[in-house]
Amino acid sequence: MKKLILLTYSFPPLSSGGTPVVLNMCRYLPLHDWQVTVVTVSNPKGMKIDNTLLDEIPEDLKVIRVAHGKSVSTTQQSSIQKKSALKKLLSFVVHNYILIPDRVITWKKQVLPVLDKIIQEEKPHVIMSFGPHHSLHLIAFSAAKKTALPVIPFFGDLWMKDSNVQWPSRINKFIESLLEKSVIHRARGIIATTERSTGYFLDRYPHKCPPTHVAENAYDPRRYNHRDSTKSNKEYLIAGWTGNFFASHSPEPLLEGLKMFYSRNPHSKLRIKMAGGIDHVSLKKINQEPLKGKVTHSGHLEWAKVPEFQNSCDILIGFLTSRKGSELKNSSKTAEYLISGKTILGLVPEGAMATRIREYGNGYIVQPYSEDIALKLENLEYQWKTSTLRKPLDFDKIEEKFSAVRVMARMADFLNKLVGP
Repeated sequence: MKKLILLTYSFPPLSSGGTPVVLNMCRYLPLHDWQVTVVTVSNPKGMKIDNTLLDEIPEDLKVIRVAHGKSVSTTQQSSIQKKSALKKLLSFVVHNYILIPDRVITWKKQVLPVLDKIIQEEKPHVIMSFGPHHSLHLIAFSAAKKTALPVIPFFGDLWMKDSNVQWPSRINKFIESLLEKSVIHRARGIIATTERSTGYFLDRYPHKCPPTHVAENAYDPRRYNHRDSTKSNKEYLIAGWTGNFFASHSPEPLLEGLKMFYSRNPHSKLRIKMAGGIDHVSLKKINQEPLKGKVTHSGHLEWAKVPEFQNSCDILIGFLTSRKGSELKNSSKTAEYLISGKTILGLVPEGAMATRIREYGNGYIVQPYSEDIALKLENLEYQWKTSTLRKPLDFDKIEEKFSAVRVMARMADFLNKLVGP
């Protein structure tokens, strides 16, 4: 078997949109003669932990965990949270202006000797870096330098065109653009999750871009199968969202749209269920009229319980803001929504995600603006009452495009072409 080192911060028990992508690689690439060795962090910093994800790690997978800085106890974490205003300011300056491209660059000192040893002992065919965090691509190239080992960056989200990134200054943006250029010019190949994302690299680096490949955000057929069920909620129309909201991926357009909808339709049978990360301001809005009791947020949902949550809904909501770059993205949830057989409502700009929901899910697309959202919800409730809600139809087509088994088979073919026999 060919050997691949996968350098990633997104790995169980860390819960992120990239974790399922990495798990799919670890589980299904070996079916196509690629042995994966994961190099990841033993103490991930600043991200949500979900210990149920540990059960998803394949038993025969080799995982090497490397500490990132010093381990911090619960007492120390509490002390850090109470740090002074000055220390908070210094922390902000360091994280935004010194740790470029991101804080994981400080992991380099600890993980690089480990990578050097693995490369020397195992003689891998390629090293793949999975970002964000994009500092992992830089670390991978440092590790590969001595042996000229091919490096393939996998962009789960883009670097310079990520709609979720807010640049602290023009200087930061300029420096990171140079780093991205360096990564692209040295890469043996590039992997991204949509054809619009790979198109970005081809357009930006027309003479230096290496071969590109689209690896769709996929569903794991072990967890998701098409449920061709006529079961639906009778008393209420239940729409569900699973995922994380944060500063630049704010739920404000959705919440404002819901406020308009319920103000105009106080006796509506539509109920919204949310699970995942959300800010305190948005949570406060959910608990106020006219949303109170009609929109609920249950907090973090264990990964193992996500399929059950989604299956309890009549409509599954996909959401992207209208920020520049969103048109290149596709959520890691889209494939799960498609195979579920449920009605899909995409509150997204026209682009990669909208195309997938429309073409494969027979779903509904509305621009992520409050008035448009309110009008579409009124229309969907009418269709629910008249039993005319649209649902996905061609599950063979969905399986071919989005099953992790098929996605990883195509990735293995791409890797074989890059590194040879």
